[in-house]
Amino acid sequence: MPRQPSARADDCVVRVRGVHFAVNARPVFEGVDLDIRRGSVTAVMGPSGTGKTTLLRLITGQLRADAGLVEVEGHDVSRLDRAATYAMRRRMGMLFQNGALLTDLDVYENVAFPLREHTRLPERLLRHVVLSKLQAVGLRGAWRLMPAELSGGMARRVALARAIVMDPELLIYDEPFVGLDPISMGMVLRLIRRLNDALGLTSIVVSHDVREITAVADACYLISGGRVAASGAPSALSASEREDVRQFMHGLPDGPVPFHYPAPPYLEQVEEAR
Repeated sequence: MPRQPSARADDCVVRVRGVHFAVNARPVFEGVDLDIRRGSVTAVMGPSGTGKTTLLRLITGQLRADAGLVEVEGHDVSRLDRAATYAMRRRMGMLFQNGALLTDLDVYENVAFPLREHTRLPERLLRHVVLSKLQAVGLRGAWRLMPAELSGGMARRVALARAIVMDPELLIYDEPFVGLDPISMGMVLRLIRRLNDALGLTSIVVSHDVREITAVADACYLISGGRVAASGAPSALSASEREDVRQFMHGLPDGPVPFHYPAPPYLEQVEEAR
């Protein structure tokens, strides 16, 4: 069961305050505030195109906010030089949307890749670390398989083993359930909770799969319209009376979040094309 995150104000691994960010003059964030508590599983949700992955890029230093503050472990990410940014990233693990396995390497070498790049471990110790991480995700027996031989759920678990092989303090999941069947999704959900608690991690899970992620999250943030529309325990968001929050949490087709991308009137656009 999800546990309640610490209430201490100084126990934030990630702190975001008043963040504004735009792409080609189109606002993505217009004053986002959120805290990622140490030891918690925090879900970041929202409709497609609301900037969930962009938020992860701001946290990892791939992008810089136009205004506002993004702090990781008390350090302003925008002020870190290149070496400090890379050092910060080595304390993070990332599970990408599509797993991003290296197709020419087998399972063992995919998981070993970060260790070979960032450490000088002797081969015997490296082997022990890699196999222990594969054991944690239930795939030690698949160590010699190639990515093309894996199912979607197996590939995602191999990618998860690679994400934790450096023993990160912060583990980030970007849409970890995309394309998974119900059984594989259940496995990944269980792993998110179990690994977070067993390894003493802090986890950020970006997802639009409401029912699944709220089952294991300690806290949730719903981003809509460039801001945090709601935050708190999953039960609080599910009971919210805000129309945009209700629309997303309950999958309602009608509401303030539009289906159509902004466009001129249809007939006007047709006439312009002539």
